[in-house]
Amino acid sequence: MKKSALIKLIASAAAAVFAFSLAGCSAAADGEAREYSVTLTETSGGAELSSAEVLEKIRPTVVDVTSSSETAVSAGSGVIIGTADGTGGGSEYFIVTNHHVIDGGSSFTVDVLTIADDGAETTSAYSALLVGGSQKRDIAVLSITVPAGVTLKTASFISDSDKVKVGTEVYAIGNPLGILGGTVTHGIVSATKRDVNVGGIGTMTLMQTDALINGGNSGGGLFDISGALVGIINSGYDTYNDMQVEGLNFAIPANDAKYAATSLINTHEEQGGAVTKYGYVEGDARLDVTFSTSTLYTDASLSGRAVCLVAAASSTGSPLYSAWSNGVKAVTAITVNGTRHDLSVSSGSSYALTQEANKTISAVRAGDEVTVEYKDVLTRQIGFLSSYNYLGSEVKTASFTAEQYIYEP
Repeated sequence: MKKSALIKLIASAAAAVFAFSLAGCSAAADGEAREYSVTLTETSGGAELSSAEVLEKIRPTVVDVTSSSETAVSAGSGVIIGTADGTGGGSEYFIVTNHHVIDGGSSFTVDVLTIADDGAETTSAYSALLVGGSQKRDIAVLSITVPAGVTLKTASFISDSDKVKVGTEVYAIGNPLGILGGTVTHGIVSATKRDVNVGGIGTMTLMQTDALINGGNSGGGLFDISGALVGIINSGYDTYNDMQVEGLNFAIPANDAKYAATSLINTHEEQGGAVTKYGYVEGDARLDVTFSTSTLYTDASLSGRAVCLVAAASSTGSPLYSAWSNGVKAVTAITVNGTRHDLSVSSGSSYALTQEANKTISAVRAGDEVTVEYKDVLTRQIGFLSSYNYLGSEVKTASFTAEQYIYEP
């Protein structure tokens, strides 16, 4: 999977911009927590502009994001979506990006573009706070505080991304390779709702575009011709379903991105210039399970083979960690709130099995009662050098109540 990009649109329309506020808890200058309002905007159109005029208007809302840890540095993109009063006389701005851009990072830097009236461009770097992230939605929010007197441009969400039509022109603006910030590519909306298997996440319903996407562009925005934000690009592919492809790129629809971003902002808390409680999307479940399909022998005699859903707990926080800590498992069924979903071994399509597993797992919400049926994956040694994996005969179960997912780096 090539990581995503920033997007922009070109040119025309007429109409209204609507502002709405989010309630949250931030920090006053004395370090005491206080209530604040975050202003986001929606738009249903604007004055007709040329391509260059639209890009000049929207490019400053697109930022380069650098995520750093003790062992690695990665680059992505983001979109400035709202503002609130900050500390020290400055203003706090909120930036939406992809969760996979910030995942694993411990510090974050945002590079913001400013375009002067004479066209001169400058870039300012700001240290950013992580407000929160949703892995299953691939959305995260960062915040920066700018000095008194500095005003940044913010993007406006389209009022309803469900009304975006196939053929809408789009421009992708991002940071290819992490070194070419501000690169612009052009395309259209190729499809509005695709169920896509995104690596490491599962099934997502995404907007498809043929705008060129490259690694380093993740977290950018897809804008329509009036400059309204219609999506946050999160994935692009060189191959899909084992086939070579070109121009197959996807974005998180603005309605979904806005819902996740506002939830993360609303539920986070700041005090003394630091985030004291990370934001979350209510109902997102913590599972921390990775899975794929694999062809395994069905028993120790190695007499038959079948396609299996092979899974593992990806962290010690997974509700399945204690049961699965001794190795990968072959999941045969998942029961959610009394409804059983059969995922047993199959001689059929590995793609269909993956899609069914994605659909079942992504539907689990915090508070759901879940029972996972599985078999151990065992190894039989054949001769001195060869070994084969096969399924254990006993069907085992692990049950848990799904907990609320809150990302904590």
